[in-house]
Formats: sequence, C-alpha cells, structure tokens
Amino acid sequence: MRPEDRPIGYRLRELDRRLESCFAASLASHDVSRREWQVLNGLGPADPFWGPGERPYSEVVAGLAARGWTTPTGELTAAGESARSSIAADVHQIRARAMAGLADESYLTTVRTLAAMSANLG
Repeated sequence: MRPEDRPIGYRLRELDRRLESCFAASLASHDVSRREWQVLNGLGPADPFWGPGERPYSEVVAGLAARGWTTPTGELTAAGESARSSIAADVHQIRARAMAGLADESYLTTVRTLAAMSANLG
C-alpha cells in the first residue's frame, strides 16, 4: 500500500500515537509526567495545554519541589536544571528521529497545512 492510499486523518492519528508512545516511554524513564515536564521546561499557568481537569499548577510545582527540582515557589534548582537538561535531550532526540530525512521546508509546509486545515474547520 502506498502512503497516499491512506487518508490524512489516519496518518495524523498514527503519527500522534507513535509520538505519544515515544514521549511516554522517555518521560517514564525519568519518572516524570507530561505535565511535570512541561512545568519543568518553563511552562506555567498560561500554557495553552493547561485545560480543565489538569492538576493545578501549584500541585505540579509542589511535586517538583518534593523532588528537589524546584523551590516551593517554582524556581528551578540546580538538580531541576540537571533533570530538565536530561529530559530535554531525550525530547530533542525523539523530535530528531521523527524529522529524519525531512527538509526543514517540508516540515514547515506540513505544519502550515495542518494549521490551515484546522482553521478551516474551526
């Protein structure tokens, strides 16, 4: 079967499934949740991914502080910077694997196309 024989919805779901699997395995190896990683990586309450049903920001920071990765007020500690750097390297590697063999322009075209399709349906 040729790649173009599958509809875009199938391709999007399959890519999402594979990315989620890679990120879940990587974050689990650091014993960190997706939300903890996002907070640790500099995101906060204004994060566009923070939605209904998510653990409150203060609760996530408290969990990171309990690990010694942040202060109780959410400032990154040396241990937190070390953890952030290690996890960031894993995340970068996953993204690089997903992009292997693709020109930067191909990626930009894909992202712009998906954004336009989303906007058309929104």
